[in-house]
Amino acid sequence: MVDRLGVNALFIIGGDGTLRGAAQIAAESWRRHHLISVVGIPKTIDNNILFTGKSFGYETACAAAVQAIKVAHTEARSVRNGIGLVKLMGRHSGFIACSAALTPSEVN
Repeated sequence: MVDRLGVNALFIIGGDGTLRGAAQIAAESWRRHHLISVVGIPKTIDNNILFTGKSFGYETACAAAVQAIKVAHTEARSVRNGIGLVKLMGRHSGFIACSAALTPSEVN
């Protein structure tokens, strides 16, 4: 389709699944001898894309996680032997949980 439209550059923004799709598009275009530049721009709050220091949204996700931890700590302290449990996303990497746990003093 992109060859019929005359597209010679494709910018794809997303996470690891989206970037895998970009690699497949590039491979199929190569197989069809349609020269196209496929540029992958990492954008995932998981921060789990290799060779990327910080992707868009990661710091915002960490800040929201720290706030959730602080709120859970406040709730847990309101009862005797209270426990605050916060579950954070991150599929396979756990970078959000790690960064959020290192920031506030309430985590133990």
